[in-house]
Amino acid sequence: MNIKHFLFVAVVALALVSCVGTESGPGAFDESSVVLSVGVVSDVHINTGLPETSRKWKNALLQLGVKASETDPDGLDGVLVAGDLIDYPNEPAIKEFKKVYESVLNPEVVPLIYTVGNHDVPDYKWSGTMVKDAEYIRNVLGDIYFRADVDKDAGERLECRHCVLKDYDVLTITPDGTSPIVYSPEALKWLDGKLKEITSKNPSRYVIVITHPMLYDTVYGSLLGEADGVWKSFLPGYWATRELPEILSKYPQVVAFGGHLHFPLNDPRSVWQGSFTALGCASVRYMAIEAGGYEDMAGQTTMKDKDEFSQGNLVQFDKKGNMRIFRMDFFNKEVIGEPLVMSRPARNGKHLEEYPFPKRAAANEPPSVSKIDVSVLMPSEPWVKKVAKGISVDFPSGVDDEFVHHYVVSLSEDGKVILSKKVLSDFYRHPDPSAMKPSWSVPFPLEDLPESFTALDPIGLPILKPGTYTVSLTAVDSWDAKSETLTKEIIVD
Repeated sequence: MNIKHFLFVAVVALALVSCVGTESGPGAFDESSVVLSVGVVSDVHINTGLPETSRKWKNALLQLGVKASETDPDGLDGVLVAGDLIDYPNEPAIKEFKKVYESVLNPEVVPLIYTVGNHDVPDYKWSGTMVKDAEYIRNVLGDIYFRADVDKDAGERLECRHCVLKDYDVLTITPDGTSPIVYSPEALKWLDGKLKEITSKNPSRYVIVITHPMLYDTVYGSLLGEADGVWKSFLPGYWATRELPEILSKYPQVVAFGGHLHFPLNDPRSVWQGSFTALGCASVRYMAIEAGGYEDMAGQTTMKDKDEFSQGNLVQFDKKGNMRIFRMDFFNKEVIGEPLVMSRPARNGKHLEEYPFPKRAAANEPPSVSKIDVSVLMPSEPWVKKVAKGISVDFPSGVDDEFVHHYVVSLSEDGKVILSKKVLSDFYRHPDPSAMKPSWSVPFPLEDLPESFTALDPIGLPILKPGTYTVSLTAVDSWDAKSETLTKEIIVD
C-alpha cells in the first residue's frame, strides 16, 4: 500500500468513527429491521367499580400489539407502565390489572415493567414507607412479572428496577416523598451508577428511564405548580421532580418517560430534547390539561369530555439503534401525527437536535384568524319580549402550521375589557388536526356579565345595557404564538 492510499484509508476510517450514530431525520429509521418494540403508557387507573377502565386497558394493549406487528415480525416485546396502574391501592384492582394484561399478552413472552405511581400507594402520596406500601403489587403479580429484572436487590429494596429487553436497558425509579417529589439518596446514587455503567458499555444505544412524575421544565405540563400563568398555584411541587434532571443530563443516551399529568400527546411539546430526551405518556384512562381558566371545564385541569380519551406510545428501535415513536390514540384507534424519529445516540449530540423547544419555537408560524361575526342573543321563548339577553361571537377555526391550541375572546366597552373568555380548541380529540371542528360560537350571556351592564326594560325584565361594544378574537398556538387580533363593534339599542 502506498502512502497516498494509506492516508486515504485512514481519513475514511476516522470519518466513519467520528460519524457513528450521526444519522438523523425521518429517513434514519429502517422499519425493515426493527429489533425491539415496546409499549410505553401511564395512568391506567384500573378501578373494579368502573368496567370502562379495564376495557381501555385491554384496548390499549391490543392496539399496541397490532401496531408493533406491522413492522416487527416478533410483535410487541414489552410493555412499560410509568405508574398509576390502579386508581387506589387494593389487591382486587391489581388482580384485575393483571387479568386484563394476561387476556392479551403472556408476561413470560412480553414482560410488563412498571414503576409505582402516587395512586398505587396510600393517600395518593409517596413517603418513606413507599417500598413497603407497594409490596402488595409484587405479591399479586408474582415472580413471573420480574423475569426481565437483572438487579432484583435494588428492585425489592428501593423499587428501582434494571430490566433488559433484547439487549436494551430499562431503568425504573420511584419517589419516596411528595410535594416536593424527592427520591431516596440511595436510589439517586443507584440511578447515576447504573446509567454510567450502561452508557460506558454501549455509548451508542438508548437507555429508557421511566418514573411516574414529570421531569421539571421538560415536556408539556412539567411546569404545573412551578411557575406563573397557567402553570401557577395548582398543587405546587406535586407534579414534577427537580431531582432527576441533573442526573439524566449527564447521559445523552437517556430517553425518559413520565406520566402523572395525563396531558395529551397531540401537543408538540409532549417531546422535549435538551441534554437528554424526555416524553410524556398521556393517560390510558382520562385526560387533563393546564390550569388555563378555559371555558366549559369540569375542574381546574379537567374537561367535561376528559373520559373520551386514551393515549400512549409505541417505541421501536432498528438494528442500527435509531428510535421511532408512534403516539397512539387508543380512543380513536389512530396514530397521532407523524412518528417521532431520532437517530442513535452520537458523540457529538446530533441525535438531540431534532426536537429541542427553542429550535421548534423559532421555526413555528403564528396562527391566523379570518373573520369574526357578532350578534345579539335574543330570548328563544316566543312569548318573551325580544330584547337583548347578551352577545354571541362566532368565527371559523383559525389556521396554523400545527393547530390552534386555544382562543381568547374579549368583550369591551370604551376600551375597557368587561369579560374575557379562553376557549380550548379540540386538538386533543383528533389525531389529524384537519378533522378539528370548523367553527366556534362563544356566548356572552347576561348572567356572565357584571351587574353594571344589566338594565331593566319597561316591564322589569333584565336586558343588556344599551351601548356600543367591541369584541376581539385572538388565536394562540402551542408555542404561545398569537394571531393578529380581529375586532368588531356591535351596537345594542
